[in-house]
Amino acid sequence: MSEPMNNTTALLPFRQQLRAFWQLSFSTSREYKIGTLISFILGFIAYWSVMQAMFSQLGPVQQLAVFLRSVLDTLAFVLLAHFFVRPYLKLHVIPKGRFGWELLRLATLLYILGIISMLLSVAIGKIGFLDLTDITHMVFSSAKGEFQMQFQDQSLLLIGAFNQAVVFGIWTLVYLMWHNIKSKKQMQQQLEQSRLQQLTNQLSPHFLFNALNSIRALIFEDQHKAADTVTQLSELFRTHLQAHLRPISTLEEEWRIAEHYLSIEQVRLEQRLQLELDITPDSWQQKLPTLALLTLVENAIKHGISPNSEPGFIRICSRQLPGGRWQLEVQNSYRHASSQSGTQTGLANLQQRLVLMPGQNTLKVHNHKPGTATGLYSVQMELSND
Repeated sequence: MSEPMNNTTALLPFRQQLRAFWQLSFSTSREYKIGTLISFILGFIAYWSVMQAMFSQLGPVQQLAVFLRSVLDTLAFVLLAHFFVRPYLKLHVIPKGRFGWELLRLATLLYILGIISMLLSVAIGKIGFLDLTDITHMVFSSAKGEFQMQFQDQSLLLIGAFNQAVVFGIWTLVYLMWHNIKSKKQMQQQLEQSRLQQLTNQLSPHFLFNALNSIRALIFEDQHKAADTVTQLSELFRTHLQAHLRPISTLEEEWRIAEHYLSIEQVRLEQRLQLELDITPDSWQQKLPTLALLTLVENAIKHGISPNSEPGFIRICSRQLPGGRWQLEVQNSYRHASSQSGTQTGLANLQQRLVLMPGQNTLKVHNHKPGTATGLYSVQMELSND
């Protein structure tokens, strides 16, 4: 009873390998599908050209047979490469990052696939309608006329298998180069996402500090308002904690956070804070760095509204720009310089995150200093449309 169990145990890794090959074969990216289509077209052109040289004086029926034969040979090659070469590379070659003895195993696999490919090619030539394309009887045309080359089955199989193995080898090199380029691109994207997340997380303590300072000031003025503000702050942080996990958000999500924060500041500043909103409907789903709008609103209140006893305003507006771009602008009035020296950390952080986002994104600051009238401070972000 133990011997059958041992045999079953021995077959288990092989079954797992087959299962892994099968699963990988049906797990493909859009780029790979496009590459496979291109390789099929190039392979067909190559097979068709060779067939044209091998069989001379072809009529319409023979031309159709050569066409179908080229399609079947190309399809056989693509399927063998997809179901055997690609899974083997992904399971045994690419994870190790080096070749070594694996190169010899790979060469052996390619030669075996070359033999299989030749056997399929010979079998295709035996089909009734395609028998005139039988490669066991090849006729070549030259300037001196036609001559016939007869190959024994073994010599045809060995020579043809070697040629097919070389073609599989070229496919392998191209695939490894493509996979290497794709991996580097993915690593770069992951690095940028990681940096974006890190920069986003840096804003959370800064935001909490400002919000708690606002509540601290209210405690001595109106305890009931302070209690209500704490409730609003809890709602704000509930939304904030969900949003800051993603480095990129929509303008609608950003406004939802900024709106909570402005509600808290409205309690403290009362009539000193006036808000103007001009957001075009097609801007709500546009993408921008998470907490970007909140950063600009915080700066506007801290340096423009809070230091002044006179009423001031914050204006938030968006507009579409030519060339598939859009603009988000936050303006604030001010009369006197803030007593709190700015570190420019928020704007510098935001500038870095804009650079890491896809597309061409810029941040511009305009400061119209006041004489006797109210000054205007404006921050404009220009981003690529989603």
